Amino acid sequence: MSRNILDLTPDTQILYRQFKEGMDAAGIDFILTCTLRTAAEQLELYRKGREYREGKWIIVDKKKCVTWTLNSRHLKGTAFDICILVNGKLLWNPGLDADGDGVPEYTEAGIIGEKVGLKWGGRFKDKNGNPNPDAPHFQNGG
Repeated sequence: MSRNILDLTPDTQILYRQFKEGMDAAGIDFILTCTLRTAAEQLELYRKGREYREGKWIIVDKKKCVTWTLNSRHLKGTAFDICILVNGKLLWNPGLDADGDGVPEYTEAGIIGEKVGLKWGGRFKDKNGNPNPDAPHFQNGG
C-alpha cells in the first residue's frame, strides 16, 4: 500500500493539497495512511472478518472487517485515508473530541474535506441506507 500523494490522480492530488492546507489552518495534525492499493492488497483487506464459502464471501466477524468493497477508489488512485494525530499519538476513535471543542476531530476533517470537494467516508451508508461510516476515508467524486 502506498502513502505517496504522487500515486493519486492529478485531480485528487490537488484536492489532497487543498485538504492539507485546510487541516493545517484548523490546527489538526494527521498522517496519510493509504493512497493507492493493488487489487491483491484490496483483497487482503477485504478478507479480514470474512470467509469464502460456496462461491461467495461471508462475514464471520463484522468488527474485523476493514473494507466493504473489492472495487475501492484506492485501486484507481482517487482515494486516501488518514489518521488524526493528537500530541503525536494516533487517534483512531472517530467519535473522540480530543481538543474539547464539541466536534470530534474526524468530523472536523470531514467538513474540511467536503469544503474542498472531497467525498468523506464518515457519511457512507450501506446498501439499506443505514450509516456505515469510514471516517478516515476521503475520495474524489461520488
